Amino acid sequence: MQFTEEQHQTLQKGIQYWEKQQLISTATAETLRRSYEIKESKSRFDWKNLSLIAFFFAIACIILSTALFLVDDWLMSMVNRLLGASALTKCVLFLILSLVTFVLGVRRRRKFPSQKYSNEALLIFGAIFIAFFLTYLSEALQMEEGSFPVFVGLAAVSYAIIAVYLKSHLLWGISLATLATWYSIETFYLSNDESYFLGMNLPLRYVCFGLLLTAGSVLIKKLPTTQAFFSVTYYSGLLVLFSSLWLLSIFGNQTDLSVWGSTPQYQFWYATLLLSALSIGAIWWGLNRQERLTAEIGILFFLLNIYTRYFEYGWDALHRVVFFGLLALSFWFIGKKAEGIWNRLEKD
Repeated sequence: MQFTEEQHQTLQKGIQYWEKQQLISTATAETLRRSYEIKESKSRFDWKNLSLIAFFFAIACIILSTALFLVDDWLMSMVNRLLGASALTKCVLFLILSLVTFVLGVRRRRKFPSQKYSNEALLIFGAIFIAFFLTYLSEALQMEEGSFPVFVGLAAVSYAIIAVYLKSHLLWGISLATLATWYSIETFYLSNDESYFLGMNLPLRYVCFGLLLTAGSVLIKKLPTTQAFFSVTYYSGLLVLFSSLWLLSIFGNQTDLSVWGSTPQYQFWYATLLLSALSIGAIWWGLNRQERLTAEIGILFFLLNIYTRYFEYGWDALHRVVFFGLLALSFWFIGKKAEGIWNRLEKD
């Protein structure tokens, strides 16, 4: 019997689990491992990943272009002239368009269940129509400019509700991104357009947001209606937390670039130390709990932290030949260690 490489990995995990739970003997486990062959793939190119990456960039570009469209006064005025209707009429129009798009997306899911990425990508247009609907709703209600965060927050809630109803990880991710945008805008408005909010600059504010998102993922996991979105929320929270800490380790709690330029880098030691501790903690947790992505995020930011510090302190202190020589040596060492680990995992 022959199986693909992906099927082989699943079978290996299943046999290993049964053996650990003593559901089968060691001899039976070995017999099962020898009872099949791995079928050679006709194509070594990973078309699945290419499809995922292509759809990811397509969605990112659509979201970016929509956001830029909504904030461009000239384009919005051109749309208003072309549609030639009241704000309330356009509001209803885009609401209907969003509902029709979501219905078509659900029908396409049922008709073409194997086309997972393209089915999810179709739902993005429904999310875009929701954004236009809320934009014209604010215009129809003649809301003040300071009420803009309310509609961004409403968009985040709307995407979350639709994501739960349609069981769409993509829409849940859009909801989290919209929530992060709302957080930035809301704190900006609450600080009266100042750079600091409760004494925190933007990176420090997002450290708090990342902590709240990561902690909130635990609650999401416990609720039956949202537990399917735990991984998206948890890893998004980790990425926001670590990215913000990394920026904090570079800029500290500064907002003025002239002040930052005259501030010694060692004064931001608290962010560097915290980033190092959390990175090591993520690596330890990921390896012990068999959460590979958590460990990989920890490794990524641990290395990024080290190399950032190297550039900060070594760029002016070392000759360029020595600087890049040491950099090359470090990359070779990491590559050698990674190769050794990879070979051991392949043998296992």
